[in-house]
Parts: sequence; C-alpha cells; structure tokens
Amino acid sequence: MMGSREIANVTNKTHDNVKRDILTMLGQLGIHPSDLKDDDFKGFIVKRKEYQGRKVIDEIWLDENLSMTLVTGYDAKRRLALIEQWQAMKLELEQPRPVILPPPVQPAPAIQVNEGIVQIARVIAEVTASATMKAMAEVITLPSYPTETAAPVYARQPEGEYVPVSKAAWETGLSDSTCRKLIGFFKVPVRSNGGLRGLLVNLPEMKKAAERLLRESTAPEGKRKRWSHPQFGNFTCYADLI
Repeated sequence: MMGSREIANVTNKTHDNVKRDILTMLGQLGIHPSDLKDDDFKGFIVKRKEYQGRKVIDEIWLDENLSMTLVTGYDAKRRLALIEQWQAMKLELEQPRPVILPPPVQPAPAIQVNEGIVQIARVIAEVTASATMKAMAEVITLPSYPTETAAPVYARQPEGEYVPVSKAAWETGLSDSTCRKLIGFFKVPVRSNGGLRGLLVNLPEMKKAAERLLRESTAPEGKRKRWSHPQFGNFTCYADLI
C-alpha cells in the first residue's frame, strides 16, 4: 500500500490536498465518513491522531487500485509519476531479500595445559589421597582380640635328666669343682632353675664327658695320685679311692 504522504511527494501536491482528494474519491465510491474506520479492510487504511482535543486524520493508505483511481483525475504527468512509483515498489518487493544468518559460533579456544602444572596437580592429588587415608586409619580403629602369648622359643637342648652339679659329681666320681670345670671344657648342657638348687647339669651328657675325660687322661701311677690331662690338667677321681 501507498500512504497519502508518499502520494503527495510523488505528485508534488500538499498532503492536505491529497487527503481531501482521497476523501472525495471515497465519497464518490459510496464510502461515507462514518465508514472510515481503521479496522475496515476496503482497500484503504485510515490512521488518526489526537489534535487539540479531537481525533483527526493523520494519513490514509491506499492499495494500488484505489491509488490509480485517485490519479485518474490528475494530469498526465502526475499519473505517470504515481505509476512509476508503484512499479518501483513492485520491483523492490520482487527482489530476493538477503537471508541474514546468525553469526558463526566461534569455537572455544583450546586450553593449553602446561605439563608442569599437570605434574604438580598429580603430586598434590597423591599427597591429598595419602593424607586422607592416613587420617581415616587414625580414626577407624580395628577391634583387638585377646591372643595367646606364644611361649618363648629356646634352642633345643638334649633330652635327659638335669640335676644339681653336686649330684653329677656323685654319679661320675669327680669332685664338684672338677664337674664345674668339665662343663665349660666339653660344653655340657646346663640349666638354671632360679631356685635354691642353682645350676642344673644334664646328667647323661655329664657322664659322657667324664668318660671321655678319663679316656684322654693318664691314670695315677707310682707316687702320682691324681689323673692328668694334657689340656684339662690334673684332677681326682674319687671312684679310685673306694
């Protein structure tokens, strides 16, 4: 549609004169002023405005048919100008309108991660995890159960009766001092009961040691009354005196 202001500009007439000509034409077409409503679709649109407390016509829009009917009463020059204006408007409408595309979305810049930062982060994560596990271990305590105390393990000693050194001396026929010396000389197993009996000696091993001592020693002869051993020395065997 073409407005009355544009028609006035094309035909070189005043806007008020064009509005008057349009109203005259509409009256001749049987359209009375009471029918000039904005919501009537009869090939024209009337725009109104408030002026000094009353509504007045601001502009009238006409379709092509009514526009051509209007300029029929005009001179040839004005009719041609209006026709050319309509042609220009049609050509403009026929031109393909450029499609406005949304701006392309720029890809987010790739984040460059420094390898050193990655290593630091990994170390921090490991330390944090270790500290967390340590804290949990301190908080969570496992229930303790009574366990039997294992008996201390001692070196296996020879089987046999352990007797006081005095009894070993009586059984072997050697003196008490000789038996004590024999314990260290032949490594005879001993025990200590911590009681009044004191040191206990393995009787079977002591007898073996005494027999060996006698075998390796020289028996008393002549004026010599005591046994003699090259390393052990001299000792008395009381069995010879019985």
